[in-house]
Amino acid sequence: MQIGTFLLMLALSYALGVLWYDLLPGKLAMKPWRVAAYPFLGMWVAEVFYPHGPAFGDLHIIPIAVGSLVAVIVDWIITTARHPATVPEYEGGLGTRPA
Repeated sequence: MQIGTFLLMLALSYALGVLWYDLLPGKLAMKPWRVAAYPFLGMWVAEVFYPHGPAFGDLHIIPIAVGSLVAVIVDWIITTARHPATVPEYEGGLGTRPA
């Protein structure tokens, strides 16, 4: 892999990560490189196991899009499982009891 292809893959992983995280009912991570980490891994796996279709800069577009989407969904599932939603607090406050 050439350095230009690596930089293109890094930029695409961040851009696709922001896109997929915004489309899914989740939130972007506080650290920006976490947004790029899972899509980068998904893109790499897709390029290794299914290098077919139209290519741009030695990267195949369709496997990259599918691999990054699958990786973001996996990250979303893991994050949801590790951080379950909290129970909303009673509106009356701490010192009151419901009738």
